[in-house]
Amino acid sequence: MKRLMKTSLYALAVLFVISGCETESGSNHEPEIVVESYLVAGQPLPQVWVHLSEDKDAVYVSNALAVNDAQVTIHLLDAAGQTEKAFEYVRALDVPGAYSAAQTQLVEGGRSYRLEVDAGPAFDKVSAQTLVPTLFDLIAPSSEAIEYKDPAQYSMLVTQSKFEDRQGIFVFTMEALKPTIYNLIPTYFEFIFEGEDIEDIDSIEWTTEDFEGLLIFSSQPIFEGNYEVFPDETLRVKLPWFAVPFFGPLKVTMSAIDDNLFDFQRYQLVQQGGSTLSPGEIPNVVDNVENGRGIFGSMAQVSHTVEILRNDR
Repeated sequence: MKRLMKTSLYALAVLFVISGCETESGSNHEPEIVVESYLVAGQPLPQVWVHLSEDKDAVYVSNALAVNDAQVTIHLLDAAGQTEKAFEYVRALDVPGAYSAAQTQLVEGGRSYRLEVDAGPAFDKVSAQTLVPTLFDLIAPSSEAIEYKDPAQYSMLVTQSKFEDRQGIFVFTMEALKPTIYNLIPTYFEFIFEGEDIEDIDSIEWTTEDFEGLLIFSSQPIFEGNYEVFPDETLRVKLPWFAVPFFGPLKVTMSAIDDNLFDFQRYQLVQQGGSTLSPGEIPNVVDNVENGRGIFGSMAQVSHTVEILRNDR
């Protein structure tokens, strides 16, 4: 879920774009249309990316695989699954393979949307559907500033995001807003700068690239029943301290995700958890795209920024 987390949950990296999904040692790859788009309740219709898949043994070159002449439409569906409104898309000329809505329209929580992509006579029309989680509210954060490892923990009190036939499923994301060597938690300093003395911090050369893996932490998908649920149907979500590598401002985002993102995230976690397969090489990955590959998902989210204070006393 990399792109989603690196842009505060506005997008995801797609496994299928960077590799074909071959399961045999030999390769007879045939290009497929790969789509990527993420609807966020209460926000404008998002961009849609359209590319061709690539052989798993080939070097992936994004611009060369971009599909720039497709017809892209997102449909708002009624209760019967029929089109209530259709929103045409146009090419975003500054980004190969990217399409933007021709008109501004906010995504409605609790509604279903269908993506359709016609990439020409060489491919069948690609389609995918998502049910957007309902909007939910941040009632109150536990604090605006808190000392690192305070036993009380930072938490967010939120309303529930409703989703038919199941509990809400959430991804909890923390993004460090001032990631400098001087703000590194000592434990993480020792991990990144092994062998260096924190007392000599002013003499250490560093760039933000040193912290690439620490800038954003994302949890696994968690069902709402794992949080503290109150009789008034509110939830309290606590921040895990191990996910905080920097002092300073921390943007905390809680996202309710649809079934498509839940399935996608589960398979991505399998990929990251000890598999010998390279990125994008998981066979039989579940996706919701007909006549193609990729992800058309949706979410609702709330965010708050808390100041993580030093506990040097």
